[in-house]
Amino acid sequence: MPSLEHFCTINATMDMKVIGPVPSGMRIDFPFEGTATGPHWEGELPVEGADYVTVRGDRNMNLDVHGRIGSGKGMVAYHASGVSISIDKSTAEPNELITFETANEDLAFLNTEIAVGLGRGEGSKLTLDIFLVKR
Repeated sequence: MPSLEHFCTINATMDMKVIGPVPSGMRIDFPFEGTATGPHWEGELPVEGADYVTVRGDRNMNLDVHGRIGSGKGMVAYHASGVSISIDKSTAEPNELITFETANEDLAFLNTEIAVGLGRGEGSKLTLDIFLVKR
């Protein structure tokens, strides 16, 4: 039976860039930056990226996230897709499936892992807990 192992917590601030109506809904880009803390490194690492969102007819959002944790040679790139459940006009709960790419030798195990991200966005603030799926 698979289990979840906490990988990191991301705390970020998001900006909002409205693209406008597209065939599949309303397109909004959310560039973000913040920090990540986790048991695989000491202290905080910088996080940055963008979430390319399509707001659906039911007000929930399809997510396409491209981000980076860390900097320089230690950077971990990640891609997530999923759905964010709209709670009200300023609150949502993202649910993401995540894959990683890195040249960082200490975190190279991530290149063959998948993870889930569960979070909460309130206004411009995002908190996301990332869990590795373990067999």
